[in-house]
Amino acid sequence: MSGPAFRKSDGMRKETMRTYWLLAMTTMILSACMAAPVQRPEARFDFGPLPAAAATAIGIAGVEVTAPSWLDSDAMQYRLLYADAAQRLNYAESRWVAPPAQLLGQALKNRLVANGHCRLLVDLNEFVQVFDSPTASHFRLDARATLFADQEIVASRNFSETRPAPTADARGGVAAASTAVRQLGDALASWLAERGARCRSG
Repeated sequence: MSGPAFRKSDGMRKETMRTYWLLAMTTMILSACMAAPVQRPEARFDFGPLPAAAATAIGIAGVEVTAPSWLDSDAMQYRLLYADAAQRLNYAESRWVAPPAQLLGQALKNRLVANGHCRLLVDLNEFVQVFDSPTASHFRLDARATLFADQEIVASRNFSETRPAPTADARGGVAAASTAVRQLGDALASWLAERGARCRSG
């Protein structure tokens, strides 16, 4: 009587060990999958194709764009106005191809530089996507432009461009930023045209 009972007990013990082994292997596989998340490719953005330089009454010899330290990176920044208006956040998987001041400088050079001897200094003060709600956002660009003839200040003015984003995400912010940059270029061209005589004089 004892022999078959022992054999039955041994079989149950082996089956239990097999079950434990399968559970342990399954746990190890699941842990490995959780420890190695799929890496999404990082998206890099610029302003898209730059518009050709328009004919204006003034050309300038050069453009320089500066920015404060918090804008001196390729991070795409946003602000949740409806949750914490004082906090500046960065998109985790989307970045600019270069710091905003560098991208803006290239766009303005393409738009404004021509024959002339004045220089334009643009201080970029704000460049951020602002979420008014979880589903609506706009892009804000603030800058101060100063026009120099030699070392003398000819004129100075603040500019502000706010454009709605078509979607409440990074790509929507890029689209709105591109429009804001083009609008700033147009506004600067008109402002500079009013000062053409001074900058064309020898």
